Amino acid sequence: MTHTHIPTATVHLPISYPTVEAVVRPFEPLLTANAIHLHKLLHRLALDHLVSKEMPLGVSQVVIHTSGELLAAHLGFSEVTLYKHLKTLNQLGLIHSKGHTSDFYGLARKDGTLIAVSLHDGVKARLRYWDLKAKYRDLRADSESGTRTAWAILQAFRKEGVKSQTGERKTLSYTVLSAWTLKNPDQLTPVNLFDSKPPGPARLQEYIYALPDILEAHQKDRGKLIEGFARVLATSFKDTSNLKFWYWILWRCFEGECRGISSISPLVNALTRLRTDVVEWEGLKRPGGLLIKRLKVAGIWDSLISC
Repeated sequence: MTHTHIPTATVHLPISYPTVEAVVRPFEPLLTANAIHLHKLLHRLALDHLVSKEMPLGVSQVVIHTSGELLAAHLGFSEVTLYKHLKTLNQLGLIHSKGHTSDFYGLARKDGTLIAVSLHDGVKARLRYWDLKAKYRDLRADSESGTRTAWAILQAFRKEGVKSQTGERKTLSYTVLSAWTLKNPDQLTPVNLFDSKPPGPARLQEYIYALPDILEAHQKDRGKLIEGFARVLATSFKDTSNLKFWYWILWRCFEGECRGISSISPLVNALTRLRTDVVEWEGLKRPGGLLIKRLKVAGIWDSLISC
């Protein structure tokens, strides 16, 4: 019998990115909490853009093309509130924002908001002529897709409902906001609409009971669904450094079902027990290891790691 290697977390050396605290610190007395929250979001988007474009870390600013409507939906702001805080950040030089237009069948149509974000203390953000003249989106292709425009995303978001089961207002996920900003259409799916925050014990059990949905998912959606479940489990069990393990175990259980081995149901039972273990066993260091032990007791571990 051959055994499959279980992935472990990879250790990465830290990279020194510009910190938002250093940039905003001189202006903190002039900013409301919501304005600071908005600035931190723009700074995060700018750094993600910097990394995706492999830009040098020493640049003084990054220009992003995003959607004001999606920014507001992510932050839980009205658009009036959003643009009020954008105006404040503009006045302080932390950002420089302007609406951007593109040609749409011979007409100039707004395609988003262009924002220069300062990455260093003392550097005033400024949009240049070439930033304003550059093309950032293909409005025809976006419109024909039926799903990639900011309007279509917001319609889908609102259709899903604005209230969670706890009565809290749902916000558009950072995954979707950054995907639209960084031009990554593969992430613009209904599965990714809402932010995935660590659920409480009751909500975690709902996710665990929903694991059989993996078997019913369409082939093209299954990978994203498993990734989402893996992130929820790793976050809930405070084991995010070992995310690959959770991703691996879900895939192996799915593959086991494909080979005729009942593996999803024992996994649901083992995770339900693990949820109780974490509550009762304060300071549990290796929840993944305990899960493996539970699966061995259930008699399916050897089948999962065999070819």
